[in-house]
Amino acid sequence: MNNKLKVVSLFSGYGTQELALKYIGVDYDVIANCDNFNQANECYDVLHKTQNGNLGDIKQVDENDFPDCDFLTYSFPCVDVSISGKQQGIKQGTRSGLLFDVERILSVNRPKYLLMENVKNLISKKHYESFKNHIYFLRALGYSSYWRVFNGADFGCPQNRERVYMMSVLNGSIDDVKEKMMNVDNYKKTRVPMSLFIEETTDETLFIDCPFTLHEAKQKTICKLVARRDDINYDQAKRIYSLDACSPCLTTSGSPQIMTRDGRVRTLTAREGYRFMGVRDQDIDKMLTTSLSTRAHISLAGNSICVPVMEAIFSEFFSEYIQEPTVSTDPLEINRLQVVTD
Repeated sequence: MNNKLKVVSLFSGYGTQELALKYIGVDYDVIANCDNFNQANECYDVLHKTQNGNLGDIKQVDENDFPDCDFLTYSFPCVDVSISGKQQGIKQGTRSGLLFDVERILSVNRPKYLLMENVKNLISKKHYESFKNHIYFLRALGYSSYWRVFNGADFGCPQNRERVYMMSVLNGSIDDVKEKMMNVDNYKKTRVPMSLFIEETTDETLFIDCPFTLHEAKQKTICKLVARRDDINYDQAKRIYSLDACSPCLTTSGSPQIMTRDGRVRTLTAREGYRFMGVRDQDIDKMLTTSLSTRAHISLAGNSICVPVMEAIFSEFFSEYIQEPTVSTDPLEINRLQVVTD
């Protein structure tokens, strides 16, 4: 195939979808991205080049002047769907209701491929009806869609992060779309601990001088809770995790607390946060040249998508566009990939 895959990413963040395409060697061009969050855009711009630039606020995007593309991604805001969010649902006027702007754009434009990603609570009893209505909308446009829940921890990310992923193909066979999504299981890997992704030298300001009580970690859990802080009351904020298992899910509200090998407690570095999302160090280096603080980087990572999960999905759907996968030359990355493969 001589043609490149033409990509537009809505709610693009720092562009994990584009990184996944790059890492598996897809021949693609980013036609445009769309995000009005300045910190995300600052990181996006050091990682990616687009033909038409940033479309800005999706509510202001003219569906009749939307750039032509083959592949549209839309990880719409989860704040009104997430179990830890506002729970207002997918309604007009809410942040999660921006999904209707995606539908407005699709009502006029028909990319061949669509990727949707959102929190697992999207398929809960409270929100599933809204999700089904979106699938019915896509069906009426001619799309065959199939969704699954994947955990980043099953694809080489040291993080317990379950998300709903849905691929839609215009005029495609539902059996074919389903088969490809089921084949994603073939890319699953042995779960890896945080310890393989942790930096040896970190800023002292990340360490927390606090009293804590040790707990015996449960063996059959994705994350291992080893202690709780004694100086605060909110249980979620008290938790301290072992490096010998996965991290809890990163969020926009802050970093999980980890216990280092010498028994100290600290939060994550910006590099570690991005590594937990499957971003390679050479791309993290670029993002760390921006003006963002460590807290802002962690928040941005927590609001993004696990790259290796999308690598697996895209390997199934875009095999005809794949040339040579990009190979990391970073020794840490090579060692980590070897451990995951073994």
